[in-house]
Amino acid sequence: MTALRESEEEPILLRARRRWPWPTELVLFMLVGASGVLVDFAVFFPLVELTLLDPRLAAIPAFAVAVSWNYLVNRRVTFARGREAPLARSYVTFVTVCGAGVGIRILVMHLLMVYAGWNTRPLIWLTSLVGIAAATISNFLGAKLLAFRRDLRVN
Repeated sequence: MTALRESEEEPILLRARRRWPWPTELVLFMLVGASGVLVDFAVFFPLVELTLLDPRLAAIPAFAVAVSWNYLVNRRVTFARGREAPLARSYVTFVTVCGAGVGIRILVMHLLMVYAGWNTRPLIWLTSLVGIAAATISNFLGAKLLAFRRDLRVN
């Protein structure tokens, strides 16, 4: 293939979005979410280790920082129509949807810590990761169908 022909081809991400929109968005959402886990843990670990804050409480400020990161990246990268939605309205909707997700995360963490005995290090970190994984699907559906939906924009 020549350089000219390669530059004329449609980028793979655009081709994937057109052919498989939901699966492509889910994969992108999960990649953004993975980066959000790193942001989350950058807040979560110091709160638990340095301040000895209960992990279930440390999950709240960790969520606040990570959800803002995830919103901005998902608005730009994951949801093609995300930039059309009004910033404030879509942010509040996204945070509300993900707030339900953090409730799922904390519930899963609590159940694992209390009933499975995962209340010591390093199992505490695993409870957080399992809780985040449990919330991922509800967060994706809420983000796609509510926060970044096409009819959210103001005409």
